[in-house]
Amino acid sequence: MSIDQPLVINGWSIFAHPLFLEQFEELVTQVEELHHKFPQDYKRKNATKRLAAIAKLAFDTIPQDPTRSEYRLGTTLGDDYKHWFRAKFFQQYRLFFRYHQESKIILLAWVNDENSKRAYESSTDAYRVFRKMLETGYPPDDWHDLLKEAKSTISCLREAAETEI
Repeated sequence: MSIDQPLVINGWSIFAHPLFLEQFEELVTQVEELHHKFPQDYKRKNATKRLAAIAKLAFDTIPQDPTRSEYRLGTTLGDDYKHWFRAKFFQQYRLFFRYHQESKIILLAWVNDENSKRAYESSTDAYRVFRKMLETGYPPDDWHDLLKEAKSTISCLREAAETEI
């Protein structure tokens, strides 16, 4: 498979916005440091568990069926953003994504971190932070612009998907 070809899982082409990949790669670095410092216990650390959960969601669970009703946001981000979806994990974490049914594309956009855990009505709540990001245009809300930005990360996403945790 060409390095310019998207990752395909369960018939879905997977793309990731640079925001998602930055966070994923940052977690990989943290886990590598933990592995070096605590070779026996690093798998019990929060960063390792989060990385494993994100990888499972991104490269296994979501591509099984991104249309699941549990991923729907309703108006949580506001009426203008009903086309965004999220997968929940570890109570306070959310992985935001979009999909395009006709072209069988899933686009991973952003996952919150320690500084933006889910906390109702908090200024750092994951939904509030992501809505502000959309309002400023990064990541873009327009599907074509979002996909264009994500296509620049194809080879990095492939590496991320192959990361051993």
